[in-house]
Amino acid sequence: MDLKKIFRNDRAVSPVIGVVLMVAITVILAAAIGSSVFGQGPAKSAPQANIDIKAINATSNGWIKFEHLGGDPIHFESGNSTTKVMVSVNGGNSIDLNATAIGTFDVGDIHVMNLNTNTSVKSGESLNVKIIDVQTKQLICDKTVRF
Repeated sequence: MDLKKIFRNDRAVSPVIGVVLMVAITVILAAAIGSSVFGQGPAKSAPQANIDIKAINATSNGWIKFEHLGGDPIHFESGNSTTKVMVSVNGGNSIDLNATAIGTFDVGDIHVMNLNTNTSVKSGESLNVKIIDVQTKQLICDKTVRF
């Protein structure tokens, strides 16, 4: 048996096998990437709403008015708790405001809230109010109210 003939004999090597393997690898990679990209589903977004927040009476300190001017309804119910309200006085620490009394806040609704039980606001101070969607962790509204 001649070993030189064995190593020089390349009749069994076929470019077709290489092409088939390359196509198979490409199909497998495309299937894996496609299933991971299309299997995630659409991303959820926070409700979109135009909310106006104002200080009602500067002499009574601590009363603010929420007015829903348009967009999606906002849910403040205690059982649903998908939305929370954070307030901070003059850029200080944020305080979670209990807004469950508002319920479902729909277009045209107006709700008045007293802040004296949660935080003290004096005349001349500013209050930053943020309404946050808990599920998506996105801001719905960010307003600064001057007293």
